[in-house]
Amino acid sequence: MRKINEERLQAVYRYISAYQQEYGHSPSLREIGQHCSIPSTATVARMVNSLKERELIDCRQNGKKTYISVPDNLSPCGSLTAPIVGSCPCGEPMLAVENILSTVSLPVEIFGRGEHFLLYAKGDSMINRGIFDGDLMVVRKQNNAEIGEVVIARIDGEEATAKILAMSESGFYLKPANDAMDESGNRIYKDIHPQHGWEIMGVVDNVIHRPDKELKFA
Repeated sequence: MRKINEERLQAVYRYISAYQQEYGHSPSLREIGQHCSIPSTATVARMVNSLKERELIDCRQNGKKTYISVPDNLSPCGSLTAPIVGSCPCGEPMLAVENILSTVSLPVEIFGRGEHFLLYAKGDSMINRGIFDGDLMVVRKQNNAEIGEVVIARIDGEEATAKILAMSESGFYLKPANDAMDESGNRIYKDIHPQHGWEIMGVVDNVIHRPDKELKFA
């Protein structure tokens, strides 16, 4: 058997590993040959088989073709599609736009497999929770929440707002995350004590900031 060029073999291994990390799948034998300056795909296949024998990679044959497997930890975890359903004011409750503006793919590894939707934040009442005007709030759809979580609540069946779920002796209420005062010393953003029917539409578990801000997880 022809002796393997160890330096070139290591170059092939490094290229396969880097390619898998970047793209989540393996390069073809032709791509490996082009990158590593190996003109013969038969030579590349021999090197790939050598890496397999050394248990550095795993691959399988399907007829004349060689397929290099991707390690589990580098395999794409998949994604779920979530709609952007409009804007939700972070101030006094206003009617939330329900029309779907677009859809986005959310990686399951980060956001989980639960049903999500996204809303644009509007206003400054939640800035102490890192939610700024124009941010995209990633909302996990559910009708309950823990005290202290940021929820999207619908009031009187129509209006929606992003607030902290809080509780007092008189029951649940919605609290802003901005203690700003006006010139008279009164809070600009007041607590909301719903007088009639209201419901939780979801919990904000991630925030995607505007382009001029970094990604933050709430």
